Amino acid sequence: MRTKPAVPTLDDVAKLAGVSKSAASRALSGKNRPIASDKKARILQAAEELGYVANPFAQSLRESSTGLVAIVVNHIADLSDLTLFDSLIQAIQSLGKQALFIRLRSEDDIAEIKRNPFVHRVDAALIFSDLIEPEEAPTLFFTDKVIMLNGKKADTGLSVTINEELGIEKAVACANHHHVTKAILLCGRKTSVTERQRIESYHKFMERFNIDSIHVAFCDYSYESAFNHLQNQTYSDTSNLGIFCTSDAMAMAAVDFSRSKYPELIQRKVIYGFDNTPFSQMGGYCFSTIGYSKDEFIEMILKLLNKKSFKQTRSRHLSVDTEFYER
Repeated sequence: MRTKPAVPTLDDVAKLAGVSKSAASRALSGKNRPIASDKKARILQAAEELGYVANPFAQSLRESSTGLVAIVVNHIADLSDLTLFDSLIQAIQSLGKQALFIRLRSEDDIAEIKRNPFVHRVDAALIFSDLIEPEEAPTLFFTDKVIMLNGKKADTGLSVTINEELGIEKAVACANHHHVTKAILLCGRKTSVTERQRIESYHKFMERFNIDSIHVAFCDYSYESAFNHLQNQTYSDTSNLGIFCTSDAMAMAAVDFSRSKYPELIQRKVIYGFDNTPFSQMGGYCFSTIGYSKDEFIEMILKLLNKKSFKQTRSRHLSVDTEFYER
């Protein structure tokens, strides 16, 4: 009686079917490769009898493709990220590939990418994390399709950026129309280049519309952090006050904070979010916000993923404009 191997290999399948290893590989590749039908039938029967399962990763390394697209993030806790990533994952799957999330908690985690062959052999990498510099990104992966999505870019690299100034200018102009002369700015992470650029844009347009920035706080884009921060603040005069938040999650916290202490801020409609998530349109909140077309953003990413040549500098770097949604 033949002993069944604990972990059957391709050699075991070929031996049982009475064929060469290369023939067994062709029959089990899942592709229409030339092999006689009777021989293929014997190989498939042998594989089933032994319980052989092809290793898709080893197979992909031979074919220089893993079918994986890395999405490198710091975190995905923000409401806007969840909305974006859901659509992004579906778009990646439409290419016949799968998303592989990589979370970086600190710069020490970056070195782990190089040490993990399953990670650095992805077909493409989408860099949302602000911990990775554009000069370093190409050294982390064995692919030329590393797309910077964190506001940073290098001339020879790939990127999709968001032009935030258009939306911010309109938001600040709207606040000026509502007689705002002083403002609180609730921000995300200090380490983010995109966030620093965003703050500079707010201050530039506040100065243009004669609005004083009286307070800037970093609340990591989260509802809880923003709400806890505001709970510790007291404002003697809110008649000309406005609150700008760089995420809708923080704007929701500002609305809840204002309900009991400063309801006039809600009545005057001077709380502004950022991201244009569905939550900004809910009856209990419904605040004005800045956003961009996530469909257009993902379309730009897919355009770079599908592109075979990047000879022109312009084709390497794409941009999406923001809009202001007054509610």
